[in-house]
Amino acid sequence: MIGRFATLGVYRELFVFRDFQVCLAGGGLALAGYLWEVFGPVWAWPVLVLYAGSIGLNGGPIIWGAIQGLLERRVNVDELVSLALIACLIQGELLTAAVVAFIMTLGTLIEEATSDSARRSIHELMRVAPRTALLLDGDGQREIAVRDIAPNDLLLVKPGDRIPVDARIVSGASALDESAITGESLPVTKSEGDEVLAGTLNHNGVLRIRAEKVGEDTLLGRVIRLVGEAEQHKPLATRFIDRYAAWFTPVILGLAGLVWYWSGDWSRAVSVLIAGCPCALIMAAPTATVAAVGRLARAGVLVKGGRYLEQASKVDALLFDKTGTLTSGRPRVEEVRADAGCTPEEVLACAACVEQDVSHPLARAVLKAAQYARITVDKATEVVAEVGRGVRAVVRGRHIEVGGAALDTGPGAGAGSLPPDLRTCLETIQARGATPLLVYRDQHPIGVIGVSDTIRSEAAQTMHRLRNLGISHLGILSGDHDRSVRRVAEQLGITWTRAGLKPDQKLEELRRLQEAGHKVMVVGDGINDAPALARANVGVAMGAAGTDVALETADIVLTRDDISRLPLLIRLSRKMLTVIKINVVLGLSFNALAIWGGAAGILGPIQAAVMHNVGAVIVVFSSAALAMGKDDDQEERNAT
Repeated sequence: MIGRFATLGVYRELFVFRDFQVCLAGGGLALAGYLWEVFGPVWAWPVLVLYAGSIGLNGGPIIWGAIQGLLERRVNVDELVSLALIACLIQGELLTAAVVAFIMTLGTLIEEATSDSARRSIHELMRVAPRTALLLDGDGQREIAVRDIAPNDLLLVKPGDRIPVDARIVSGASALDESAITGESLPVTKSEGDEVLAGTLNHNGVLRIRAEKVGEDTLLGRVIRLVGEAEQHKPLATRFIDRYAAWFTPVILGLAGLVWYWSGDWSRAVSVLIAGCPCALIMAAPTATVAAVGRLARAGVLVKGGRYLEQASKVDALLFDKTGTLTSGRPRVEEVRADAGCTPEEVLACAACVEQDVSHPLARAVLKAAQYARITVDKATEVVAEVGRGVRAVVRGRHIEVGGAALDTGPGAGAGSLPPDLRTCLETIQARGATPLLVYRDQHPIGVIGVSDTIRSEAAQTMHRLRNLGISHLGILSGDHDRSVRRVAEQLGITWTRAGLKPDQKLEELRRLQEAGHKVMVVGDGINDAPALARANVGVAMGAAGTDVALETADIVLTRDDISRLPLLIRLSRKMLTVIKINVVLGLSFNALAIWGGAAGILGPIQAAVMHNVGAVIVVFSSAALAMGKDDDQEERNAT
């Protein structure tokens, strides 16, 4: 029971009000037995019954936990308390056994209740998920369970309701409260064509939405699942403490035996057994990790495990993808230039047909431009996205390919075949820092589309804060052309850039930095970022705009694409390690002091139990402080 603190996930099963009722009932029986023994008639059997009931209620689960551990060939601290209780029973000290069992159990519940505040924000996420939704079926509507919603279902969301699944608005407009999911405190206005997230609150509009992701595939589902899994990925500090605790029980047993041999006083040996329980030490890292993970989840940063926070604390280099990461991810088409014999509408139509099933921000810009131009988008077949080159497909029997400048310079049919006017247009687009998209039909160039994006409003201040945190190396790894990358870098004060990179080239640049001794964090959002996210010491994906591949590969996800949360992530990861170190010192200090007091006869078994639990509660409060801070930007400004 007590030894289960090494795995905080047991709190879900442990912490119910009934546990406190049983514990207090056991304490009440011990008190009644003591009062009967002092003031009642001289009858032994009622005292024995009351003490036995108290020991059974509070000591029984501890002894049973020790037996289970032994059967599983796993030694934990329950054995120490169990031996102490059994020693008290053998010596006839029933009151001591009952009080020790009560104090240890009550301390366990108090520590658990305190630690549970660290995961409260995660439980809140589970509560915001609605259970039912209104399905639009024909001319009517009917209520169905959220679990029965399928992709492409048309749903109705009324004011005051929560969005049941990740979806896209078909009609209507409203202000949505996304604070529970993204950490954004202000309502966000959404209208036709915008994406909406499961669990967000619809304030004032009637929305018709089409389901896109359901169940665990929604962002809310991933947050709940991945934060739940975060405890399984312990930081190195936790694994070190686990190994240390494994040796702790045999050492304490041996020390208790020596104290008994040296002093001849069984109560001193029992006190050493109780004081030697390393609960505070075992809880040092898990409580701090869960507190930090819960705090970041509330701020819109999803961390998949404690070890990734530990790695984030050591980062001294940050590399960013450009499009959708440092830029807003909402680019727009500025111009469309067609070759002789084609029209701009024809060029845009070909590109939109190929890009309609692609999630990249540039593809969305092309589709939106086609929609505004009222261009019919035909169905494409044999769609293939070649990372670092572009997308190709068959539209009405003709082969269409859309991609960046690499299409003209790289290998393949049609490369180097741009006519002079299209080449001039390509160079002009690049010169002003925009991104060109080349469109080929049957391996012949038919036009160029110029797409521009704006730098995120928070990017410049974020770079400033990262530098103040001691991040010595800020850089951009991008597949876009050099002029566009350098334009963004100059505005953000970044001097290290690498442009025109394919995924394998990004990996090579990343490898060079790591071999030079840097601990590298990579931030990106696309399929072409996935290899770098996996190879980096810490990979961070943009949650709202990111592809599924990037989200699954990354170690950390920014649920609302807010890179201004990166300084908070790094500062909190460093605080977490500091708190773990403080907790370890506190845990060892309380254990050493209590063991010395028990061995010297200063602390009896009951006093040793009290001191043991005081140390554990202090460690838990130390960790819980990580989850208590504010999440607004003012804290970050004060830190810089």
